[in-house]
Amino acid sequence: MRHSFIFVTLLFFISGFVWGAEKPEYRLNNLKEKFPKIVFVKHFDIGIVHYAFTEGLSDAQADRCFVPGSALCLLELGDDGKYHEKTLLSDPNGVIRDPDVSFDGKKIIFAWKKSDREDDYHLYDYEVATGAVRQLTFGLGYADYEPCMLPDGGIVFNSSRCVQIVDCWWTEVSNLYTCDADGNYLRRLTFDQVHTTCPTLLDDGRIIYTRWDYNDRGHLFPQPLFVMNPDGTFQTEMYGNNSWFPTTILHARGIPGTNQIVAILTGHHTLPRGKLAIVDPSKGRQENTGVQLIAPIRETIPERIDMYGQEGEQFAHPYPINEREFLVSYRPTHDIPFGIYWFDIDGNRELIALDMSVSSWRPVPLTPRVPVPERSSMVDWNVDYGTYTMQDVYVGPGLEGIERGKAKTLRVIALDFRSVGIGHNFNGGPSGGAWVSTPIAIGNGTWDVKIPLGDAEIYADGSASFKVPARTPLYFQVLDENGHCIQTMRSWSTLQSGESFSCIGCHEDKNSTFQSPKTTLAMMHGPQDLKPFYGPPRGFSFPKEIQPIFDKHCIECHQNDTVKPDFKQAANFNSMKKPFSLKGDAVHDLTAKRNWSVSYLNLINTEQTTGEHVTMLGRQNRIVNWIDVQEGPPMLSPYNAGAAKSELLTMFDPNLTPSPHNDVKLSREELDKLAFWIDMLIPYCGDYSEANTWNDEDFKKYEYHEKKRRDMQELDHKNILQLINAK
Repeated sequence: MRHSFIFVTLLFFISGFVWGAEKPEYRLNNLKEKFPKIVFVKHFDIGIVHYAFTEGLSDAQADRCFVPGSALCLLELGDDGKYHEKTLLSDPNGVIRDPDVSFDGKKIIFAWKKSDREDDYHLYDYEVATGAVRQLTFGLGYADYEPCMLPDGGIVFNSSRCVQIVDCWWTEVSNLYTCDADGNYLRRLTFDQVHTTCPTLLDDGRIIYTRWDYNDRGHLFPQPLFVMNPDGTFQTEMYGNNSWFPTTILHARGIPGTNQIVAILTGHHTLPRGKLAIVDPSKGRQENTGVQLIAPIRETIPERIDMYGQEGEQFAHPYPINEREFLVSYRPTHDIPFGIYWFDIDGNRELIALDMSVSSWRPVPLTPRVPVPERSSMVDWNVDYGTYTMQDVYVGPGLEGIERGKAKTLRVIALDFRSVGIGHNFNGGPSGGAWVSTPIAIGNGTWDVKIPLGDAEIYADGSASFKVPARTPLYFQVLDENGHCIQTMRSWSTLQSGESFSCIGCHEDKNSTFQSPKTTLAMMHGPQDLKPFYGPPRGFSFPKEIQPIFDKHCIECHQNDTVKPDFKQAANFNSMKKPFSLKGDAVHDLTAKRNWSVSYLNLINTEQTTGEHVTMLGRQNRIVNWIDVQEGPPMLSPYNAGAAKSELLTMFDPNLTPSPHNDVKLSREELDKLAFWIDMLIPYCGDYSEANTWNDEDFKKYEYHEKKRRDMQELDHKNILQLINAK
């Protein structure tokens, strides 16, 4: 009897009741009228941490978590006015997840992994009328999940087919892909450094999703909302890309008839759940300006917390009924599973479905949907480039305080991301610290390989227009007359084939208006071809690009291996009386599995840490002063750091000093390469295998994952050709 009493009391608690209160049946009227049938899934609480939720991959490099036992379920409103549960598909040995429903309501699409080591998540559809199940995507070692149905029957989904790992661990990365209703023409849409997740369709026909975004800045906080067209064009920030808060925005869905979004605010090193909120970009785009915690409505404080929102009650996968009401997965306390609930904005709730043995996730109405606009594809597969046009680089806070005419060129840099984890080091700074996998720089140097594509002229009116390789992640830097970085884009952008993308200025406010001249000089001249950076595009390598400069000009004096640089010794570099070594001799880093050079380690003021994690850390100094790789997400001021703030350049550049150091005269090319190296955050390797000290097992691992990547790239190309021929 005592156990029965406790269970009944628990049910009253999780349903939102108190003893003696009358249950308000009217609360569910809108839900029952609009959504008489609701699909959801039952499975284990996926995730070791939020961004390790691809850990079930059959050949995962590190994180593994697979708990079999799941079901695809249906809640159906009966004649008694109550929802009744029905199991549509059950798998005691696998995991079914991420249901979505076709626009006509006739099919349910979902992801299914049938075995830990002998299968991976792939897309399936379920025909509601017959119960027939069909597999749409295939391939052991590749995971496809989080499908989002499009009005034409196509699918945008998440996939590990990019074959990358996160920069700060060995978890497999997922990017967004697309295919048709039958799984044909599967191809990649996003080309992002780390995860792009949780795609859903907005009323205007665009896809909203979460993008983890940390180029040249800290890894913990920027997990903002992005939007794009279903064909991958017009990828741009929706909310929070320069914010400490929210740490992460997940499970976003548009609220019908509004420009608002319901989402989950959560942390980084957390499971994919947190607090319920409404995001309204019209009120602001950063920090808490457009974010409101709900259920109940309360003060929304812009906190800087890694593990944000993990205390108390937890929410996941909200589905809006209207502006005030939501279906949601919810757990009131940590000792019971997630159930399916109705909530309103004030925090009133009603229990719809609960299984005390396993959590219930992702409620989606099984009903025909109102069609949304089908956006015509702007992709032109006949060309392999896209075009950027900037109206006026001086508009916006990015170049605030910089006089017109100072910005001369726009540098374009491509990023190359790692496929495998071999060796590591660490970094640390204002945003925290991280493990860096397969490092290509000393600790506190750049995360990723940098590839200079070339420069475009910035015209006198601040405008620029130029062509770039399509389907390539890249970012921009504004340079002055000395080739030094004034401002840098600590994110990246990608264009599809034939896409034209226009922006107003440098980090302009997307909610502001700007009256541009009818015709800019860039429009008059047309798109430029990029001026190459002293040769074809290649990963920038310190041994190949910088060491030859020292060998030619410096090591005659700078070859004393016993002297360490003392950057506090004198006011300027010229007064250092004991020249330290700038030779290219190798120094083995056992933890990173790299051979750095003596010159590289000396210039960047390297310290070797002790304790649990022994690693080499570079320290910014007045000789080489780069942007901290763990700098915070807010936009930096112009000339924050870089070549313009580094004495290594000022003592050699005849434009900046009347008396070069020891009368050494460097060429323009040599000066530009030194500036590039510093402004790129001191890369050492031009690819992920350069200067390695790997053993046979390391090489086998590297080749295995590089082949996986090449196989998917070839399949992507093949599918695009088939798509072109089908039109």
